[in-house]
Amino acid sequence: MTKIAFYSCFSFLLFLFVSCGNDYGNKLESDELDVFYTQIENEEFARNIAVYWKEHDLLASKKQSIQLDEQNGVLILKIIPTEKFDATTFSFDERALLKQLQDSIQSRVQPKRLEIVIAKNNFETIFNIN
Repeated sequence: MTKIAFYSCFSFLLFLFVSCGNDYGNKLESDELDVFYTQIENEEFARNIAVYWKEHDLLASKKQSIQLDEQNGVLILKIIPTEKFDATTFSFDERALLKQLQDSIQSRVQPKRLEIVIAKNNFETIFNIN
């Protein structure tokens, strides 16, 4: 087997393995933002959050991914930071800004309650602002 064929096969298998191993839910996709949502009944909330993100200039120069999950009737918006996150250096002012964002987005998901959390690249929660 030639090196090119070997690397092509290896790349495809790696892609297939990574793709199949990560189930972040359904996805609303745009050039700047991917919004994943884990429950199909929350699709409208996910759309509303995507529109909010764009209307409020929260899009970054690099494509972002966020996830809307639901736990015990509470919507959890998982945000992946663009820089390395350290909870020990997370200031009160930064937390207050995220709380303000959470309160503002809350109007888009009424009557459900919304909480924002900081997450790893795989949407595992690492910090809850509440």
